[in-house]
Amino acid sequence: MAQNQLISRSETPSGDDHPDWTTLVARALDDITRIMQSEIRLVTTSMRSILAEQTDRVLGFIASGVLMMFGLMCILAAAVLFLHEFAMLPWWQSFGITGLALFAVAIAVQAFTTPRSKTSAIT
Repeated sequence: MAQNQLISRSETPSGDDHPDWTTLVARALDDITRIMQSEIRLVTTSMRSILAEQTDRVLGFIASGVLMMFGLMCILAAAVLFLHEFAMLPWWQSFGITGLALFAVAIAVQAFTTPRSKTSAIT
């Protein structure tokens, strides 16, 4: 018989079983802020690793470019000295020949790297 008794309004359990709307909204906002903070942490962590990788790549590219430039200067100096010492040319002629050779190489590189215009075939 105790099982069939009705519970009056004053005896309804309150608290955790039936929270009110303000508690539900507060919990939802708390969950949303936790999710957003976790996502922000994930994004910043991934961006840091990507940025570190790209920075390493750029620094490597710059370092190799600088080393190539110094190597090119050494090769040019060796060419000038070779023309002066072994070909018995004066300094101005050695530098002139080396400069003309570089100019010819630059023209050849420009000719091969410029995109060619597409000509339409007449049918």
